[in-house]
Amino acid sequence: MSTGISKGVLLGTLLLGLAACEDFAGLNLAGTGQSFALSGANLAGGTVKLMPPPGFCVDRRSVRDSFALMARCDTLGGQQTTDAPLAIITATTVAVTGAAQISTSNFDSAAETVLQRADDGPLALVQVTGAPPSTDMRSTYWRGAAQVGNHVLGLAIYEDANSTALDRAGQGLLTQTVERTQEQSVVAAVAPPDNSATPAPKQSGNGVLAGLFE
Repeated sequence: MSTGISKGVLLGTLLLGLAACEDFAGLNLAGTGQSFALSGANLAGGTVKLMPPPGFCVDRRSVRDSFALMARCDTLGGQQTTDAPLAIITATTVAVTGAAQISTSNFDSAAETVLQRADDGPLALVQVTGAPPSTDMRSTYWRGAAQVGNHVLGLAIYEDANSTALDRAGQGLLTQTVERTQEQSVVAAVAPPDNSATPAPKQSGNGVLAGLFE
């Protein structure tokens, strides 16, 4: 999903399209004793350097040109270097022409009810109730979007249904993801091309969870 659009196109349609890209059907998230943890990944032809927040890694199996999934590092066979919640963060990119006018009003949808809005940070953020990608996830989750170079980066964070609610902590994790990604994407724009993803440290032993939400 990497279609160029102009500033005149209603951004709400774009952001709803980002949500539609969150298809987990083709991903095998069960633990296999291997390490699938990456500390970062290149999206959008390498122009967007996706960087997870502390304690999270990119799932190597999920990486596409315009999509990636992030989870707590130890659930992917990596090292748990910091206390992080049992949650999944999705990232999707869509190409844009010029500056995209992103605001929380772009997230309004009949399929989700907006509970909170935040337009004053590095990305537009909403907390919503809706239908998560899995029944193992809470029906309340955060979505956000920000411009990274010539792309809009759409993010969402979904929590384990049985864990303590993240609330504002979920907002903070998406904000950190955008800030790190924007910083590293600027570096990538002036550095020699590097199409490789960066492996994260491997977890000692075989303590890989059978699934992300077990």
